[in-house]
Amino acid sequence: MIDEVQNYLISEIETLRSAVFRAGALNAKALGPSAEAHLENVLRFVVVSPEIEDATFATVTRVALFARSLYAQAEIAAIEQARRDALAAIDALATVLERATLTQAGAMESRLDAAIAVLSR
Repeated sequence: MIDEVQNYLISEIETLRSAVFRAGALNAKALGPSAEAHLENVLRFVVVSPEIEDATFATVTRVALFARSLYAQAEIAAIEQARRDALAAIDALATVLERATLTQAGAMESRLDAAIAVLSR
């Protein structure tokens, strides 16, 4: 069951990474809320530590700055730097989550059971 959770977490992070990678001016407004939704889905399955909290905050902040640069139609170099910063923050979060899932297997199991119970209603 833990493998399924890890696959789900990886899928959510990859979907977020893909959204940032493909984002353009037309979907800039939706990027921030989309990122927050993906991260909420991820955080549902881990025990939030200060390290995870910091990495999550950095990711949300970097994605928001990237979206803002797209929406403001900043210079291409600034937009691409903001995109790279957002992708780096997502990669850092993925690394933190990977470490956390290895050390939090028991807690993840109970959260998974709770999430299944909620979804089964």
